[in-house]
Amino acid sequence: MADATQGPSSSSALVLAGTRGRDRAALPAAAVLVGVACFWIAILVAAALEPGYTHRRDYVSTLAAHGAGHAGLAMFAIVAAGAAMLFASLLLRPVSRAAGVAVALAGVGFVIAAFTRLDCPNGAAACGLGGRFEVSGSTEIGHWTTTTVSTALLIAGIVLTGVALLRRGRTAAGLATLAAAAVTAGALLATGGESPGVSQRVGIVVATAWIAAVALASIARSRAAQA
Repeated sequence: MADATQGPSSSSALVLAGTRGRDRAALPAAAVLVGVACFWIAILVAAALEPGYTHRRDYVSTLAAHGAGHAGLAMFAIVAAGAAMLFASLLLRPVSRAAGVAVALAGVGFVIAAFTRLDCPNGAAACGLGGRFEVSGSTEIGHWTTTTVSTALLIAGIVLTGVALLRRGRTAAGLATLAAAAVTAGALLATGGESPGVSQRVGIVVATAWIAAVALASIARSRAAQA
């Protein structure tokens, strides 16, 4: 009788533990997707409302600058992207703890970058073109240092994830991840000159798509486990 009583109880505990584990993965995954969606929606709206601003030519950061027409919306977008990285780092830890740490630090950095705002007294359009901004004040130095280091950390996190996937025999996923890192790094290095918007956005699109893919893969694994 004792064994018969403990059997169902033990099974129920295992099922409950498994359900809780899936819930812990599902919530961060959903938060990642919400963060990425909020970033793009807010950036697109802020850009559309900014006089003379074009995605092909202008930096994303100028939308959050002092002097931009809807800086608060762009600041929210950057914070949302940083939050998405923080939640994504939780999903990456089972694959690579080092990748999770790198992406988490990148997320913190982008949240800080949202509040180290550039000065664009004439508005976001065409601000800082012809090369990098004149990095002379503490805010400008803080902003560019934070964004550069955070982007480098994000790329490092992507690379570490790709390497970990390859070591686990997940060749296709690993190679796709390393390709995402290469494109993001290349776009960062190409950003500058008179029309930095295109190259910068290529990097942002690939990076945010990768973050969303991490969340979607986690959701897919949770559903497969439930089946």
